[in-house]
Amino acid sequence: MSHHSRSRTAALLQLRCPVCLEGNVFRSLLTMHKRCPVCGLHFERETGYFLNAMFIAYALGFLILAPTALALYVAQVPTVPFSLILMGEVFVLWPFVFRYSRVGWMHIDQLIDPRQDPRTTPAEQERHKAHTTAN
Repeated sequence: MSHHSRSRTAALLQLRCPVCLEGNVFRSLLTMHKRCPVCGLHFERETGYFLNAMFIAYALGFLILAPTALALYVAQVPTVPFSLILMGEVFVLWPFVFRYSRVGWMHIDQLIDPRQDPRTTPAEQERHKAHTTAN
């Protein structure tokens, strides 16, 4: 049972912290907070932590560009305009892909290797661990 006011999906779509699901991950278009402004979670677990976000960025890029490329191909758009249109799409959507790939990776990582909310006490963390292990 979650004590959070929003779902993980909503938190992901709103670019929120993977632990408390409340704090904004980004402080500006391309700049992340070092820590969650709500719970204090340090976002980058280790050096190179966001390398796996590249795989998510690749998948998002494919899902975004493939329909456009297919439509341009079917419409028989010449090579130069075809390429320029796709490059323009990449340029315009790059911040979106960057942000969602990083937050997506943090949420996936939280599901695989959960971190406790830094605001909880060690005793609360042990109770939570015992409760989740018992179920």
